[in-house]
Parts: sequence; structure tokens; C-alpha cells
Amino acid sequence: MGNLDLGSIFTLTLFAATFRMATPIIFATMGGIFSSQSGIFNVGLESLLIIGAFFAVVGSVKTGDPMGGLLFAVIACLVATLIFALLHLELKANAIIVGLAMNIFAAGMTNYLLVEMLDATGVYQSDLIIGFKEVHIPLIKDIPFLGDMVSGHFPLVYVAFLSVWVVYLILYKTPFGFHLRAVGEKPQAAVSIGINPKKMKYFGLLVSGLMSAFGGTFLSLSYLNLFAEGMTAGRGWLALAAINFGGSKPVRSLIACLIFGFADALAVRLQQFGLPSQIVLMLPYVSTLIVLLVSAISDERKKKAAASKHRKLNTAKA
Repeated sequence: MGNLDLGSIFTLTLFAATFRMATPIIFATMGGIFSSQSGIFNVGLESLLIIGAFFAVVGSVKTGDPMGGLLFAVIACLVATLIFALLHLELKANAIIVGLAMNIFAAGMTNYLLVEMLDATGVYQSDLIIGFKEVHIPLIKDIPFLGDMVSGHFPLVYVAFLSVWVVYLILYKTPFGFHLRAVGEKPQAAVSIGINPKKMKYFGLLVSGLMSAFGGTFLSLSYLNLFAEGMTAGRGWLALAAINFGGSKPVRSLIACLIFGFADALAVRLQQFGLPSQIVLMLPYVSTLIVLLVSAISDERKKKAAASKHRKLNTAKA
């Protein structure tokens, strides 16, 4: 504690760890953006992450390959998302209630299957789990500072950041993205030009499941190489906060993901210096409150500015 100084805390290692910590949140956030743009705020992202993490381990053990684990995670998350979609879109159940129920169900289901399928309680860690290996980028790895920051990450870290660009292109540069956003913003107008709202909502939800599968896989086959109860640690909820902060826009939401990732990495870093764990473990949640507060203030200012502009227009017309 006495030797604690900022130089020993804020190192390249900390910022490189930020990218890793932010990765599962980025995946869940990008997936959640698709569903929110279609008009469904998917609060079940936490359940998709834990399902993805569990079945990634099962797939890795069964196939002996991390890509097999990813495939298992994708299939499991798509099935879970399809159940969500059927309950909400076909049976007209409230999306928020369904999402909350999915979170509770997924936690219990994975704990049960952990015993039944992997014969473990609480934590499953084995040499049978084959995880992804770190990637050292040629040439870049030898560049001072840049190499330490960019090279040496797991493949899914690079995929996560690439997904932000891909999501942006799909939503704002393709007819599919235009149709998806039209359904979320003006469903009746979308119907008038021949768009099927229910079909687009299915697509939005299924993409959220697909992306969350990648996030869950990262947690169990890259970050930790194990499965443990509650290992998602609220990252699905952080993704929802990021979506809210970014207004369902990929780049703005990425900023929130990086803030959460930095807070998480800083919490781990500070524990090495003997700070009380009760205080250190609060950092990610404190950062969430700050992000949501800033988002609320920003939204309120935008509403006031819009109302003021509307009043001026009415006055000018009068």
C-alpha cells in the first residue's frame, strides 16, 4: 500500500487487459443492438452469455477443438434465443419478463447440467478443455508500445472489435439494416413498404444470440479456460447499460464497453497491490452507475433542446 504509485498501476499491461475484459461485453452489446434496433430490448443477454460459456466448454471437451466449442455455443444460444422469440413474438409474452425469466432459468440450467454432463459442482476445470491460443501478429509484435497493446491477444478479441465495424456497416449501409431500423422506429411505415416486422424481429433476436455465443465462448475458452457458476458476473447487464449509453449505436456503445473493461481490468490490477477487495470489486459497478448517469443527463438535455426548438418553430409560425 505504501509503495503504491500511479506509474505502477497504469501500465501497458493494464490497457491491454482492458481490451480482453471488454471483449465479452462488446459481443453482447453488438448483439443487443441488433435486437434493440428491431424494437426489442433483450434483457436476457446475461442468460445467453452463461449458456454460451457452458456449451463452449462442453463442445471443446467433446470435440477436442475450441472451434467445436464455439459451434456448440452458437447452436445453444440460437436455440435459447428462438425460445425467447417464440414466447414474445408468437405467444405475446412481455419481452422484459421473458428476458428476466431466461436469466434465472439459464443460471439454474447450467448449474444442473454442470453436474449431469460434466460431473462437477461449482467449477469445471480440466485438461480436456482446449481453449484458443494467443495470436502474435507478425511485425506489429516487435513494435514498442503498439506491439504490447495490439499483439498477443486471443483471436476473439480481434473478432469483437471487428464486429463493431461490421455491425455499423450492416445497420447503416445495407438494405437489411435499413429495414431492421425501420421496424424498430416506425413499424407501421415499414409494413406499408412491404417489410415483415415479425421476420425482422426474429432476425434481430437471433443475431443477439449469435453474438452472445461468441462472448460466452471467450469467457470460458480464452479468458479463463474453465466453467464456473456465475462466471459472467453481470456482463450481460453491463452490455445493456452500454446499449443505453450509446443509444443503440455501435461506436458510441463501444466507448461504454471500453469504460467497463477498463474498470474491470483496474479492479484486478488493484487487488495485486493489497487494496481491500470490497472496494476494488465495486469499480465495475460504480463505472456502470456513472455511465448511466451521463447517459440520462445527455438524454434529458436532448429532450429539452428538442422541446425548445419545437416551441421556437411554433412561435415563428404564429
